[in-house]
Amino acid sequence: MGGGVTGAGLLRELSRRGLTALLLEKGDYGGGTSGGSSWMIHGGPRYLEYDWDTTRLSCEDAGHIVRLARHLVHRVVFLIPVLPGDRNNLERMETAMEVYDRFQPLKHAHSHVRLTPAEALRAEPGLSPAISGAVTMEEWGVDPHRLTWLNVADAIARGSRAHNHARVESLIVDGGRVLGARYRSDDGALHEARARVVVNAAGPWVPELCALAGVDVRLRPAKGIHIVYDRRISNFAVAAEAVDGRQLLLIPHGPFSILGTTDDDYYGDLDRIEVAPDEPDYLLQAFERVFPSIRQHRPVRLTTGVRPTLFRWRTYEDDLSRRYEIFDHERRDGVAGFVTIAGGKLSMYRLMAEQAADVVCAKLGVQAEVPERELPLPGSEVDPVPAEELAARHGVTAYAAARLLRRHGCRSEAVLSGGPARLVCRCEPVTEAELVHAVRHEQVQSLPDAFRRVGLGSGPCAGATCLERAATVVGRELGWSAARAQEEAVAFRRGLWQGRAAVLDSAGWAQEELTVGARGYRA
Repeated sequence: MGGGVTGAGLLRELSRRGLTALLLEKGDYGGGTSGGSSWMIHGGPRYLEYDWDTTRLSCEDAGHIVRLARHLVHRVVFLIPVLPGDRNNLERMETAMEVYDRFQPLKHAHSHVRLTPAEALRAEPGLSPAISGAVTMEEWGVDPHRLTWLNVADAIARGSRAHNHARVESLIVDGGRVLGARYRSDDGALHEARARVVVNAAGPWVPELCALAGVDVRLRPAKGIHIVYDRRISNFAVAAEAVDGRQLLLIPHGPFSILGTTDDDYYGDLDRIEVAPDEPDYLLQAFERVFPSIRQHRPVRLTTGVRPTLFRWRTYEDDLSRRYEIFDHERRDGVAGFVTIAGGKLSMYRLMAEQAADVVCAKLGVQAEVPERELPLPGSEVDPVPAEELAARHGVTAYAAARLLRRHGCRSEAVLSGGPARLVCRCEPVTEAELVHAVRHEQVQSLPDAFRRVGLGSGPCAGATCLERAATVVGRELGWSAARAQEEAVAFRRGLWQGRAAVLDSAGWAQEELTVGARGYRA
């Protein structure tokens, strides 16, 4: 139960060991905490102050992920500028990076470099001229939605099953044993699934599902927001210190940039995360110290997520450990057939899945052999054709081909061969063939699913020029009427609005009015 990256990774790991499993996800794969992340698999140098094990394990697992999904990952080089009066001066920052360098080979990254103010400004002209120097750091970027789906897809290919939009409503419990789950699909039908072991991998929703079995697992959920810009606004990723000392990051991911993240205890509705008006200002205040032009760039939306942090009293939110724990509820609570995995972070998902699979196999009494060699995820099996060659063969732009390769790797040729190569969305870009493939082979059942699977509507236009055409393509595959396709486009655009309202300035509001007026929609 739970189709974030941890649940998806566990499904794949069980499948690799020859077991058959069913994954139930109430929304869409990676649509919760995983998708609301900073889109990085990283070691986390800040954990060196109080949790070396988390840094080491994160770096080790990041190295595995880089090998598994090489078409999905890209290097993210950070500049960490130091201003006079910062808590850590340049010498202390370099000492910290020298320690972190010991872990860099684990994730196939390079050691740090110390830069003078002139060198840093030459590399990144947007930095404040008041800096006293900078150090570099290297991490890996990844699309967590695609990473999650590819784990699911690989497991399905090995004989397991997965259902998105399948909300668990109750657990089947008899005689102190969990025997399965009852879940409701998108069409309103109630289904029942039975299994010898049921695993709760629902992230911040873990306590809710534990309560269905009559057991208690406490978390300390923490909300984080990111501001998303529709373009690359810096040459490199940049780190900055917030007013309370928290380290924040501006990260370019191809054609867009992410600024974040906050880290606040959260007590609200996990399915309707609201953003306070001052939260974006907290991020912007921090970054204009080191990147003075940040307020001049146009943000297009906010993303939100809630971390499933393990409970601990009295600790400041930012200092909470990113450790994880696997609960065998038979030993802990006397409830057989039920296991929970909670905590952790994106860059440790594979390790979490591996250890949870060990627990499941032990409970089943199965001596499942773990394959010695970790096979790559779909799309990373072999080197793909160059973007220029793919573009020439199928009549798309080199940019469209390059973006397709980033999502599908060596399977891009097959994707383009399955339908028209006409562009639906020019600013992302997405082709009709990719949308058709997503519906037929990637369990896309709605336009929001297509947003997560192929980036539909994530470009500068925020869907203003492509949603109707995309709805026609998706609707044709799903059997929608013309009226239904129009309704789906309107609903998706309104859904995107929830992430946009909190970051719109006067120019942004004017553009929203123009878009609404041009399309003839009522606000």
